[in-house]
Amino acid sequence: MKVICTGTSGSGKLDYLKRVVSEAERLGVKIHLYNIGDLMFKKAEELECPTSPEKILDLSPSSLRALRAAVFEEILKETEKVEHCIISTHGCFRWKNYLMSAFDVHYLNELQPDLYVTIIDSVLNVSKRLHESPAWKGRLSLKDILTWRDEEIFVTKMMASFQRKPHYVVAIEQPATTIYNLMFKPDMTKVYLSFPITLMIDDTEKMKEVREFRDKLREHFEVFDPLAVEDTELTYRTGEDGESEEEYYLSELSRDFNLTTAERAKVEDQTVVRDYMLIDQSDIVVVYYPTDKTSPGVLCEIIYGSTNNKEVHAVFKERVSPFLKFHCTKVFADAETFFDYLKETGRITHK
Repeated sequence: MKVICTGTSGSGKLDYLKRVVSEAERLGVKIHLYNIGDLMFKKAEELECPTSPEKILDLSPSSLRALRAAVFEEILKETEKVEHCIISTHGCFRWKNYLMSAFDVHYLNELQPDLYVTIIDSVLNVSKRLHESPAWKGRLSLKDILTWRDEEIFVTKMMASFQRKPHYVVAIEQPATTIYNLMFKPDMTKVYLSFPITLMIDDTEKMKEVREFRDKLREHFEVFDPLAVEDTELTYRTGEDGESEEEYYLSELSRDFNLTTAERAKVEDQTVVRDYMLIDQSDIVVVYYPTDKTSPGVLCEIIYGSTNNKEVHAVFKERVSPFLKFHCTKVFADAETFFDYLKETGRITHK
């Protein structure tokens, strides 16, 4: 099993993949992890032309291609000797206001990976990590980070589509078992969990209830949680002066940072598109709705799932609008009834 794993700088990708490798080892499976960036620095040292994270992307395109090719030639030989591996790389780089390719299609065709994954995190977390990196500090605005994340997903998805391989977007707040399951349990049912985030984000008890429901689902399914990467906090959590708390913190990190109306809209747009993408890569949509207030977001996700050939099962604990129920495959009054249904229909086994 070979996996190509992409993600922007600052996404936390490598640390997350190390957790994946450790979790797999705990489960009795050895996965070899190859990080292209580290291997390129090592190869440059061997060739007596060392470079640094601050300078490597300033190398000529031909030098970068040669260095990357030398690394992939070695990986091709290594992967013949190992059963399972993850290759951590980039799809593209956003450097000095232009887009750079970060892989050679020839070598991806030679590798013939079984699976493509793009690792993401919230724009706030990515910005903080980039600020701590000498190579990236002060280089990218919030808009640049949002754009690069979108490009990284798009480029990876296109490569996977070209090779007719599956592609998944995985947030680093997902359990490390997510990638393990995608690799070794491809037939495990994948669930998108929909719930009214903005109506409940400040309700500790209701959020605890949602997480308990999610964790019970994870005993049987692979669950994609939209709150594993949540950027809308930049738009709806505001300080006393009307400026978002996160925006104020980020402005301390970067003097030229300013969350404009256009950037705020881009955050919101990407949140919607990303959640739809998570629905696309899931088999079913499960709605958990512990409030009587109407959530436009959940309504849109129900309609999107239903009209894109997904079963939509919903737990409505309170009396809610019939518009929320209209596109649902089946509706349940509580979690216990829902899980009983899953047992009766053979979706999960009795415990």
